[in-house]
Amino acid sequence: MATLATLVSLLLLGVQTQVRSEWTYSEGDLDEEHWPLEYPACGGRRQSPINLQRQKVRFNPALTALHLTGYGDDQAGQFSMTNNGHTVQISLPSSMRLAAPDGAEYAAVQMHYHWGGASAELSGSEHTVDGMRRVIEIHVVHYNVKYESYDVAKDAPDGLAVLAAFVEVEDYAENTYYSSFISHLANIKHPGQSTVLSDLTVLDMLPEDLVHYYSYWGSLTTPPCTENVRWFVLEDSVKLSRAQVWKIENSLLTHHNRTLHNGYRKAQPLHGRVVEANFYHFPSQRSEVEFLLHRIENNIQYLVKALAPKKAKKQY
Repeated sequence: MATLATLVSLLLLGVQTQVRSEWTYSEGDLDEEHWPLEYPACGGRRQSPINLQRQKVRFNPALTALHLTGYGDDQAGQFSMTNNGHTVQISLPSSMRLAAPDGAEYAAVQMHYHWGGASAELSGSEHTVDGMRRVIEIHVVHYNVKYESYDVAKDAPDGLAVLAAFVEVEDYAENTYYSSFISHLANIKHPGQSTVLSDLTVLDMLPEDLVHYYSYWGSLTTPPCTENVRWFVLEDSVKLSRAQVWKIENSLLTHHNRTLHNGYRKAQPLHGRVVEANFYHFPSQRSEVEFLLHRIENNIQYLVKALAPKKAKKQY
């Protein structure tokens, strides 16, 4: 009996340890403020998200349009869509690629969302712009193809890249590109549940303007908070109806069986980092001409890449 009691105690201790180690944003022993205790990188000096202060952003004309391959293809097949207890996550094919201005190429892994929705906090983007939080933020996670897999790249100093986009509310205008995604949320109410999306076209779920963006080096915004992420935050936003936003904010439950609200990390200090952009903010009359010329040049480059002959799949 003593041996049995000991085994039961050890099992209970193991269960309690697992519960304690489950990170959260605002409750339990491992809420956001205590992440560094379990994940030291979360207390580092190159953390994400950040507040994008537009008047302090440095304009960089070398930041040409991102080259997205496979984003606009109708991805025939079945793509897993999962409630992981923190957000909804969609697995993506590695045929989706992002090429940065310096030639670095990244393969897609997954996309997920961050939102608010609690009564006291309606907006839930992770990055803020001049201190203002947007309704939802989309993250498309990639790994550097110079490494053989995501598992290898995730620990490399230049291993990851995230394409981020904001979502804003447009009254009465339903975004039909999101209809299938939103309707599938009912199938993954509880953590660990998965469903399948078919005929996924990620390009339709992103903003129209993919040319203009902010860029900086930071980290994953959730544990383990690895500081090896190259961020590309699009200037433009996806537009959803208020009803669509409400559905996203109120369809999923957490590991604690509560509605998944406010699933975002607060803005982190810059610690001397420089944020760059390939567009001006409130340009002067003289620089406005330069700004418009650069935008035209970027758009031409984007169109040239989009219209270039393709060997197999369409490129955007």
